[in-house]
Amino acid sequence: GSEGVRVDQESGAVEVLNPRYPDGSTWSTMSAYAGVMHDLNERTTLSAGARFNRSALEAAFDTTLFPYPATSTSLDNSALTGNLGVTWRPGEGWKLGLDLSTGFRAPNIDDIGKVFDSEPGAVIVPNPDLAPEYAFTMEGSIEKVFHDRLRLRGNAYYTLLDNAMVRRPFTVNGQDSIPYDGELSRVDAIQNAAQATVVGFVLALDADLGSGFGATARYNWQDGVEQDDDNLGDVPLRHAPPPFGQVGLTWQRKALRLELLTRFSSGFAFEDLAPSEQGKTPIYALDDDGNPYAPSWYTLDLRGSYRIGRHLQLSGGVENITDQRYRPYSSGITAPGRNFILALRARF
Repeated sequence: GSEGVRVDQESGAVEVLNPRYPDGSTWSTMSAYAGVMHDLNERTTLSAGARFNRSALEAAFDTTLFPYPATSTSLDNSALTGNLGVTWRPGEGWKLGLDLSTGFRAPNIDDIGKVFDSEPGAVIVPNPDLAPEYAFTMEGSIEKVFHDRLRLRGNAYYTLLDNAMVRRPFTVNGQDSIPYDGELSRVDAIQNAAQATVVGFVLALDADLGSGFGATARYNWQDGVEQDDDNLGDVPLRHAPPPFGQVGLTWQRKALRLELLTRFSSGFAFEDLAPSEQGKTPIYALDDDGNPYAPSWYTLDLRGSYRIGRHLQLSGGVENITDQRYRPYSSGITAPGRNFILALRARF
């Protein structure tokens, strides 16, 4: 649980605030897993696995400061999930794969019980009727190694989320708005949407350039949409970030290793944000029309390390060399500007 107070720095007056999470909550999980791999021949391998999951939760709601009709809730959910995959190696340096899997996520304390004002004029309240969400995924992969010096890899996936847990308008005691922190606020809660889908791909490159030089590159693209129970059409899924990746150049000679790395992320215009994000003006930049949006960004980092004998390693670096001001998508927290790192690691 948690407790909160507000202290007036001038008068010293103390005001008790409603805690974000239910106090005295308990959460427990249990799982068992079994897997098997079998080579059909020198080129083909089958794999399969099964996992039993159980999750239990109990939470008590403090109604002295927040007019919530329920005083407690408990959940006990279980599911059997699994995966089936095949890997095929058609020739030297080639590897292709296909995997089918199912997933299960039960609500946790944050999902089911938090009280949080995430944007002006809106408050998230507990939803004791929240149910688990289930995922069904198909993923394909391809990999090629050229002369042990260049490795190219690509993965593409499609995921169907059933009963996806997303933020939706809610009511408390039949009211869609309640007074919260001195302001009449719209009521929202985490609820089970009808369905959501996610598609994406990952591209990767690792290269040995010779003379101690190496190169790496990663690129991630993802798109997600959700449909609510009212069948109002597809809208962007909040947890699907804009495209992002990184490119790095390394050099290593004996005990010394240096790396120059750039990390980057695309952005979202206002109309590309999920509806639940479009009202969060405090955590996003504002465009020319005063609407929130997520700008693109990049950083440039320089890192190095030096091994001292068998047990010591000295490392350091400069991150965000160009001192970019940026925020990772939907975090609401501005990332560090130019910063310096120096560390000594010992292993015995």
